[in-house]
Amino acid sequence: MKKLFLTICLLAAAFTVQAQNETITNETVLQLLSEGFSSEEIIGALENSTERTISYDINYLRQLKAAGADATLITYIQKIAKVDYGYEGVFWWNTGEKPRKMHRTQFEKEQKGFNLGTLALAGAGALVVGSAIAGSKPSSGVAAGATAGAILMMSSGKDVQKLMLPGVTSKTQVETQNPVFRFYFPKQDPKSFEKAADNWYQIVMNNIESPNEFQCVKMQVKEPNKKGKGGRRLFPDNMSYSVAGFEGTNASNRTIIDFEIKDINNNTFEVTFPQGLEPGEYCFFYKGGLGSEAFKEHPFGFDFTVK
Repeated sequence: MKKLFLTICLLAAAFTVQAQNETITNETVLQLLSEGFSSEEIIGALENSTERTISYDINYLRQLKAAGADATLITYIQKIAKVDYGYEGVFWWNTGEKPRKMHRTQFEKEQKGFNLGTLALAGAGALVVGSAIAGSKPSSGVAAGATAGAILMMSSGKDVQKLMLPGVTSKTQVETQNPVFRFYFPKQDPKSFEKAADNWYQIVMNNIESPNEFQCVKMQVKEPNKKGKGGRRLFPDNMSYSVAGFEGTNASNRTIIDFEIKDINNNTFEVTFPQGLEPGEYCFFYKGGLGSEAFKEHPFGFDFTVK
């Protein structure tokens, strides 16, 4: 009996490892059903897989039903096909291990005597006063943003050009020159993202439809001074910015990086770089930022370092 139990455990472990290493598609689910795996086992495989490409339509619903899928499995597949369950934001996908969520970094304004800390105090004070007059208090998301110094109104391309990322390197250290990223844009009840909700990050993300609305820019690094202070990442020289995003005369130097987009489902997209990336500092920047009030007040980027 103990031997049988051990064998079952080993088979389950082997199945889990295989599921983690293989891409699970619509066809994989149908095959697993035909091999007699239960809904619970298939859902477990989907949850543990680092690569899955699931889409859903009426035809696939019929295929699932014919293959013996129960309501639990069908409902779960509907959910992850609509938006890949458990993911939100931007992930470095081909880490060799579990996908790694990229840090969302706030931009600061590069201008002597006018840094983000100054803006934070002014912005937070105005926010609290304005909320008191309105008879409400700011949400935790906006209050935290103000405290962190996120209040920064962009009104022109010149404002964007003066933005910088603090530090000379990103927290996301990519160890391949051919990275794969996944963009997840979960769509929820639009009412939860109204201005009154004061959730600026979700306001921005909820309005984005595709990675096409971002530009990947290779940042220019300004080293810290002799005291080790002041290191930052800047947009490259000879670049201009408009409502259409960045344009540059030095594009041949690979400062504005082209990428390819593959649709995974309605809210999930995969981004790759066919030519690879040189070592350096990069940032996915929302090129339609001037058209979004929330982004103009809280400019951020998904930054990463290619080693």
